[in-house]
Amino acid sequence: MKNLDTTDALPGEGGPPAHRVRRVVLFFLKYVLGISLIAWMALTGKLDFSGVGLVPLAMVLQLAALMVAQTVLAAIRVRYILGHQGIATGLWQCVLFNCSGILYSAFLPGGISGDAVRAYLFMKAIPDHRLGILGAMFLDRVLGLLSMVTLGMLAALYMAITLPVIRPYLPAFAAIFVALIGGLAAVYFIGARHQHHEVAHGRIARLWAMFRRVVADLRIHHYPVSVLLSVALQSVLIHVTAVAVIYLCSVHSGAGLGFLEVFVATPIGLLVNAIPLSPGGLGIGENAFEILYRAIGGQQGATSFLLARMFLYAPALVGLAYISQRLIFRKRWRFGAGSDNSRDLS
Repeated sequence: MKNLDTTDALPGEGGPPAHRVRRVVLFFLKYVLGISLIAWMALTGKLDFSGVGLVPLAMVLQLAALMVAQTVLAAIRVRYILGHQGIATGLWQCVLFNCSGILYSAFLPGGISGDAVRAYLFMKAIPDHRLGILGAMFLDRVLGLLSMVTLGMLAALYMAITLPVIRPYLPAFAAIFVALIGGLAAVYFIGARHQHHEVAHGRIARLWAMFRRVVADLRIHHYPVSVLLSVALQSVLIHVTAVAVIYLCSVHSGAGLGFLEVFVATPIGLLVNAIPLSPGGLGIGENAFEILYRAIGGQQGATSFLLARMFLYAPALVGLAYISQRLIFRKRWRFGAGSDNSRDLS
């Protein structure tokens, strides 16, 4: 693994002061929205904080083990995808970068996604494969979403046989599934068909040729179908661990739902939670799970997901330690460099 260049700022740290202030203010307002939603749900009785505390030690250990497994599996998936681009990485490196992405997208005011932070960190570590890394991050995200939606759709199809309330959710699953498959197939097809030496005439043709060249440089079409299937299978395992975390928290909160019902609600709830209206979907995800749980005959959806959130975002603590170390090292490097320069000039 190449040494990381810790002297450069992370995404979102640079830029004019006015832009940084606007980003911080916007992020603060998002926190206000998220906390306001949580407070509103607590005041209206939809969120029971007593159900969040006093989790038995045995359950805490189970949840912690699931999150360790999920974090390691996610790192293995990223390393596997990058490896098939000829990009060598370390497993611990992938863990650190994934956790940093979780931290940045959920808690830090940068106005940038966790995937962009992961891509940046990999690019700094391995600067010779920038577009290949972007393609790997794209594939990691799309196949992760695709596996989550597919599992949710299969569970919904099974439950819809005996539970009519599930049936209205099937078109939503199908639409998202088709969009993800169609988008991935389009990127694969465009990249495979592009010829770098072709000449385009006219503004529209040049823009289309530029788009095709960028897609081709992402090298998504270089992945064999067997590799894509393997990544999808790894994503299934990761998604199952997330469902298990939410299910255990639902059992503790008294949601009254079985594993299959939670399996159906989780994909939609997590997709809604990803809407960037508040940091990490705070308050948004809780509202979504409350509505979903009640729709399928359960309760305490908000309480269940708020508790699950504490564990699902726990890897951000590893990211915080890594980012803090990186920033401290960078400041020390700059201070040392300044001292050396002053001695040279004296």
